[in-house]
Amino acid sequence: DLAHTVVLDEADEMLDMGFREDIYTILEDTSAERQTILFSATMAKDILELTKRFQKSPNIVDVTDNLQNTPNIEQQYFEVVEKDKIELITRLLHLHNVNLALIFCNTKSNVDKVVEILKTKGYFSDAIHGDMNQAQREKVMRGFRNGSVKVLVATDVAGRGIDVKNIEAVFNYDLPRDDEDYIHRVGRTGRAGTSGISFTFVSKKQVQHLRRIE
Repeated sequence: DLAHTVVLDEADEMLDMGFREDIYTILEDTSAERQTILFSATMAKDILELTKRFQKSPNIVDVTDNLQNTPNIEQQYFEVVEKDKIELITRLLHLHNVNLALIFCNTKSNVDKVVEILKTKGYFSDAIHGDMNQAQREKVMRGFRNGSVKVLVATDVAGRGIDVKNIEAVFNYDLPRDDEDYIHRVGRTGRAGTSGISFTFVSKKQVQHLRRIE
């Protein structure tokens, strides 16, 4: 039997990761009478193309209610060289007395490197990225939610589904490649009416990129 209901969650990320043909293959092999619902934090050109091709007169439901993306988040940036980033993280964690923090890196290798160094410095840290299976991810997330993991280091793909209310600080160890990812990252703190703080690390050459995000 053909599927009658199709849900694409994080459709923008799926397209960014190169799954366009896979999405098209699945949707083209479903019933013409199906219901197709897309959930996306951003409505980029690729997403709009999907709606035109696979949906019939769709309704767009905007749940942002015209609020700011980060109303309760103080955002800071530091111009810093690569070798000093870990030391700066530890100083900021101590200075702001951060109990629960999330660090974003652009690569899995950086995630693993940051976790190992933080562990040697006595921080209860763990990693979450695409090389881990679902059981491993769930185990790490349980630790982060119950407080046994104080510092979680993640890539963007893994970090999209993180919804922990009491994250006090977000670190952009690497400046995100995509401007929209900055919003996704920083929005992990200051949730449910709480306040939060974010720290973004940039090199001299990246300051202009940061200005564009700003």
